[in-house]
Amino acid sequence: SSPYQTVHMQIDDGKVTKISAASGILSLLRKLGIDLEPIICGGKSDDWDQEREQWHSGANFLALAPGKILSYARNIHTLEELSKNGFEVVTANEVIRNQFDIHSARKCVITIEGSELPRGGGGPRCMTMPLRRE
Repeated sequence: SSPYQTVHMQIDDGKVTKISAASGILSLLRKLGIDLEPIICGGKSDDWDQEREQWHSGANFLALAPGKILSYARNIHTLEELSKNGFEVVTANEVIRNQFDIHSARKCVITIEGSELPRGGGGPRCMTMPLRRE
């Protein structure tokens, strides 16, 4: 059992009409017709790997397009789980050098090396900002 609560709020016309406790986020989503299979940050076999990679932004991805995400290369157990779930794991250098075409892949995770972004306290999604140039 999880130490965290899941609350289901129903809203109609901008007003909360019902609030109820739910047994967990995945079971609630399933009841609402959204059936998700989670990919475990840090892999499924070792609690220490899960905790370490969670602290190293292993679940923090920058979504580039549907099925295409950017991740830190250092979270190897999370990347292994993504690979087991159909994601092609490629390096940013492979993409930059045109050795891998992200448009041809249905699902891929592009890995980036480096330590400067993590020093800022976030992952690829948290440490980026939209930019519009004229």
